[in-house]
Amino acid sequence: MEESSYEEEEAPQEEEDENTRVTKECLEAFHQKDSICEASIFKTVKKYFNAGGTPEEVVNVLAESFEGIGNLARQLVLWLEFCGESTSGIESMVEDHVKDLLEEHFDPKKADTIFSEEGDLPGWLGEMISYPTWRNLFYSLADKHPDCIMLNFTIKLISDAGFTDEISSVSTASQQIDVFSRILKTSVASILRFRGSSLENIISDLVKLVCSSKHTYFYTIALLHQASKDRGTGYKLRYLSQELERRARKMGRDTCYITLSMCGAAAYPTIYQSLTSMLTLSKNALNSGDVTTLYQLYSGEDPPPVAFLRLPQLFELLIDALYSPSEKTRNTEHNDKYIYVLAYGVSVTERWDGEERRSINTKRLEQTINAIEKTHALAKLDDMQEWLCNIETVFKYLKYPVVSMGIIKYCKVVTMDSSYFKGVTDSVPLHLIMIDEIANNHPLHHETVFEFLKPLFERSHEHLQELEQIEIRKMIIDRMVHLLCVGHVIPVIQYMRYCLDNETADKSLIRHFAAEVMEVTTSPYSPEFIAEFLPIAKNPDITAPLRNINESDSISQFIEYCGG
Repeated sequence: MEESSYEEEEAPQEEEDENTRVTKECLEAFHQKDSICEASIFKTVKKYFNAGGTPEEVVNVLAESFEGIGNLARQLVLWLEFCGESTSGIESMVEDHVKDLLEEHFDPKKADTIFSEEGDLPGWLGEMISYPTWRNLFYSLADKHPDCIMLNFTIKLISDAGFTDEISSVSTASQQIDVFSRILKTSVASILRFRGSSLENIISDLVKLVCSSKHTYFYTIALLHQASKDRGTGYKLRYLSQELERRARKMGRDTCYITLSMCGAAAYPTIYQSLTSMLTLSKNALNSGDVTTLYQLYSGEDPPPVAFLRLPQLFELLIDALYSPSEKTRNTEHNDKYIYVLAYGVSVTERWDGEERRSINTKRLEQTINAIEKTHALAKLDDMQEWLCNIETVFKYLKYPVVSMGIIKYCKVVTMDSSYFKGVTDSVPLHLIMIDEIANNHPLHHETVFEFLKPLFERSHEHLQELEQIEIRKMIIDRMVHLLCVGHVIPVIQYMRYCLDNETADKSLIRHFAAEVMEVTTSPYSPEFIAEFLPIAKNPDITAPLRNINESDSISQFIEYCGG
């Protein structure tokens, strides 16, 4: 009885202590600057009254803490309008300032309490994500605070609201399988139907998202592998899968085991062992023993599936070994095996019926071997006279994509020698003529050719006089214009515009480029071409010497076509 009486006396005391604690917390909240403007003020006031707080104290504290910052901001907006500032300019100014404040003071722990306090989705959150400005804020915050529950939930809300294409670059999107799958589907669909310079941005964002973890990479590659069996779009999806693999390796991810598992190489232990010993990230190098093993297997009566050789990483290593002049130290005794494995991988085709191989077509194998052997021998000799004597044969073999990739590799090594242009006497060196021919023959090599030309253009030739350097760069610009003529238009113009905007090239070179482009193009011009080239054409420092008073020149006519 005494114990029960003690508990009854203790209960009111505990309740009183709890009320005291609650009122203290509420008063602390009321003392915060402009607390009356907080969205949760009504709940806090109710909580305070339930704990026994007095109305007079609430009124006094809220009045003392009120500073009216919102009203002051509104007054400032009115002053700016009075001074002639546009409404859109003011909105942008205010939004940018609020964004900066939120990014500076954002507390993920406090943000996570929104769900526990509100008990439901706050109405203002749904309204915020309907505006691009605030969606971009959430993307930025999500990248900085990947473990914040509130931000991850918001990213899902944005995805559910139909803005999937915007969040492909947000790393936290990979943490939710439904959001990630939706982004992956949208991105792949865009890549399949899209053509243009923005495709690179889509792929880059997708790579960043896919490579955020091993699980997302494996999930993506598995889906693409399954979808690539479709006869209509299968080859595009295989290319996308290989591009993701290449870029993942560039980011330091070891993709070898996943790649080999997807193509089924694990069912062939000997091949699997040989490929993993060369292609893992820690190795990434050929060795004669494993290449010999591949040669023996694929030159036999019942060779394994050719798909095991069609690995971009393996092709790159074989091409480097066969066409780089610097690879002279390698044992050439096994060259025929290197050539055979490379030729087999790029030329042999198979017809499958389900899991059963019906036929193997090796009709182009010998021709490809001959083409690689001949051009490989020329690359290793590195004798310009030999190249000139065999130029007709070389041009015939440049029609083979694998030979073209090898020649690009060879030309890259040779032309990056600091003394290369010092000994050049021809108006266009043979190496660059071959590069032009490759651009003519192979649209899929255009980006590779462009990546070859850019560092050549940017490189300093200190041993040459200034005018000689200008002439060399003009010659390289002519190669870029040729690349533009055969279809690689927008990337070339974007690069020259970048050089103009960042002042990385002499203005006379940009002027030469503009004149050449106007000479090889005519109306109608695409909107994308106009958007990229018009700033160059309108720049007086670049095109003033190309224009005349009558405005009958091509630059003036182009500007007039674009509406002035």
